[in-house]
Amino acid sequence: MKKRIFILVLLVLSGLQGMAQHLSRNYHRTPLAQVLTDIDNADSHYIINFIYDELEDFTVTTAFQNRTIPNAVREVVGFYPMLITMQDSLIFVECTQKTPQKVIGRVTDSQGKPIAFANVALLNPADSSFINGGVTNDGGDFVIPCRRRRVLVRISYVGYETVWRTIEGGQLGTIRMKTDSYTLRDVQVKAVRKVIKNSIDRLQYLVSNDPYASGMNAWEVMNRVPLLHAEGETVSIIGKSATHFMLNGHTMDMGEAAVKAKLRSLKAEDIERIEVITIPPAKYKAEANGGYVNIVTRRNESRGWSGSLTIEPQLQYRARLMPEATVNYVSPKFEMSTTVRGDVGHVINKQFSVYSFDDGRQRTSDRVNKLFWPTADVSTIMKYMPTNRWEIGVMGSLHMDRLRGDQTDITIDQDTVRSTSHNPEAWNYNMSATLYADYRIDSLGKMMSLNYNIFNSDDPARSENKSVTAGKIERLRTSSTGRYRIHALKLDFTLPFKNLYTEAGVALTSITNQTGISVENFLNGTWLHNTNESNDFNYHEQGLAAYVSGRKKVGKHVETQAGLRYEYTLTKGEQLTLRQTDRNHYGRFFPSFHLGWEPREGHRIGFAINWGIGRPNFNDLNPWRLYTTVHNYVTGNPHLTAAYSRNSEINYNNGRGLYLVLYNDHGTDEVGNNIVFNADGSQVGSPINGVSHDKSGLYITYRRNFLSWLNAEAEGEIYYHDAKAEGSSTIAPMHGWGSRLGSAMSFLLNRKKTLMASVNFYQDFSAYMQTQRIEPLSRLYFSLRYSCVGDRLKLSLSGGDPFGWNVTRVTGRYRGFSMRNRFDVHARYISLRATWSFGGRHAKQIYHDNKDRESQRAPK
Repeated sequence: MKKRIFILVLLVLSGLQGMAQHLSRNYHRTPLAQVLTDIDNADSHYIINFIYDELEDFTVTTAFQNRTIPNAVREVVGFYPMLITMQDSLIFVECTQKTPQKVIGRVTDSQGKPIAFANVALLNPADSSFINGGVTNDGGDFVIPCRRRRVLVRISYVGYETVWRTIEGGQLGTIRMKTDSYTLRDVQVKAVRKVIKNSIDRLQYLVSNDPYASGMNAWEVMNRVPLLHAEGETVSIIGKSATHFMLNGHTMDMGEAAVKAKLRSLKAEDIERIEVITIPPAKYKAEANGGYVNIVTRRNESRGWSGSLTIEPQLQYRARLMPEATVNYVSPKFEMSTTVRGDVGHVINKQFSVYSFDDGRQRTSDRVNKLFWPTADVSTIMKYMPTNRWEIGVMGSLHMDRLRGDQTDITIDQDTVRSTSHNPEAWNYNMSATLYADYRIDSLGKMMSLNYNIFNSDDPARSENKSVTAGKIERLRTSSTGRYRIHALKLDFTLPFKNLYTEAGVALTSITNQTGISVENFLNGTWLHNTNESNDFNYHEQGLAAYVSGRKKVGKHVETQAGLRYEYTLTKGEQLTLRQTDRNHYGRFFPSFHLGWEPREGHRIGFAINWGIGRPNFNDLNPWRLYTTVHNYVTGNPHLTAAYSRNSEINYNNGRGLYLVLYNDHGTDEVGNNIVFNADGSQVGSPINGVSHDKSGLYITYRRNFLSWLNAEAEGEIYYHDAKAEGSSTIAPMHGWGSRLGSAMSFLLNRKKTLMASVNFYQDFSAYMQTQRIEPLSRLYFSLRYSCVGDRLKLSLSGGDPFGWNVTRVTGRYRGFSMRNRFDVHARYISLRATWSFGGRHAKQIYHDNKDRESQRAPK
């Protein structure tokens, strides 16, 4: 009996304690520190810990009933930049942005009533770049930490005119918002919205500040970004031999077609800014003369389903159709994004080549390739956030195509050789998958990220070749396989200490390639296996990399960043048929350094330099022959070694649309294309080390809004290029001046800014690529875009090369002969795209780094 009474007493006490843990309060503009003290005193079970000085400027206006202590703390903190940590009965409240200076104010309507949940953004007065932000509480109050003393404050709320204030101190006072008026919108755009800015290691293009980008996808927006050379869906950084794409700071190394599909699904309205990293710091792979384009999406917390459906018919050589569907889902702990895309069309390329020999003889080749190339791509990512510190997930992509091609070639030398080549349909695919886990070590930004990658590619091919010379018929057929397997493990740390922002990490990579070719000749009515030219090749590569990087502000106007990266590589190539093995290993340190100086507000001067390494592509390593005709072929070189580079630049931005770069890049022991003509008349191309180059130039761009509806941009580049090769190859030196000009005009054709047009023109006077010179080339593009149905339906009519100017002519010099090539890819096209967006209009798209850098070397 006593035992039962004791248990009953415990239950009653427990119930009383539970009742005591619920409370009701009504606060009006009460300091947060005082509110937390009141809640702490209301119950003895919980202990609330906080630093009074950090919270004294924050006020609370709210009313609640029957809340538990933890829920009450969450409600009074609201949207303030606070971290709430709970450990049993201990509650810790910490301000995550510990700056002594804060912007404090109150927002009301014209009647003096507080406006809750108004958006408050702190911007840099020089270029309107985002510094910090927040929202008002129920009392209309806001407190936003800010390191800068002079800021531009933007206050916005649906149904009210946006308010702009430039302040020198922290107190803004009370802001009265007026009901919405149409007239202020143009003033905002003309007066304060800047599009280009610089940070320590990158140029930033603020897409959200560019009204002319509306209705574009990510590929089209990049056509407006300085330092980027964009034609259709081929984008490269000016002066760089390799360009990689990132989304929200994470490298998109998931296959070229999958990257295109993912970026095509991103609308300009989803993008905050595009960053161009011409001299990558130590965190990124030390690649020879490579750069990165980072697309940063807008942050929002909308939840639920969203997506888009796109259909794009195009008329080029023949009709082409590109359907696409994207679906996104976001919940508090789970996120998913999937894109499916198809591309069905034909491709035609024409190439006319003239080889002029020193003895006066000429050899010509007239070649036409016709391809039917249907492709399909699927990419998806799923995230799960079990706590506010952990994020785990899986992502993957799949690309498939079924290529069929026919080629005709007429070669005139001492005899006329007519050749045909047929490539029967064959399924090709590449697939990548990533498992990752991100852990937030503390509330100050310290992070740990662990990633595991796998990339698989299967690239079979078949060809049937036939040549006719003076009535003599020769036939040859080949069947090749290419299987590429890449495994990568990467661990990264982000450590933002008080006096030094530090990043460090290690990576392990394992690559296995199994390739082979079977060659058969048709003799006396029978196909005979050619054992001399058939071969199987296995390639193994293991890599180790480690890096550390630090960034520091020196005074008010100078910022520095320095890093060091070490990479070690071990390779082994086995020609199984010939029983030959090649082994190699190399390791080296790669430093990088960045310096930024702001002599006065809005103006920035930067200097950067890094060193890099270029590893051979996998196809260049395969030793077997790829026949273009019965007699002519290209072959790989398993003896290729790494190339090394040094890249440096000085850049300047005046904050008013002018941006210029003075750059130099130097490369040694690079891979060049060696061409040899044998005694039997066959032409053989093969990669070879020993090419070096030095290139120095100046790039300038200027952008301006001449009228409220007209934006114009002009750019130009001039450089001197000098390249040469070692004596073991036939490649001759090439040097000279290269230059080009470009212009773009964009038009707003209605007051609602839903109808836009653009025209782009580029003129290359001369260009150099390693040991080849590209002759003058003109390109013209246009587009007309319209948004309607509440911006859910977007229509775009675009076209290019209406006058047939886009024909490339290339000159190369070799020991004993020179080469002139004319390439016509039938670039003229017209396209109509329609995109319908459904679901939550602002549900965020998601992405994560698969940390794979090596799949770029695999065949696409």
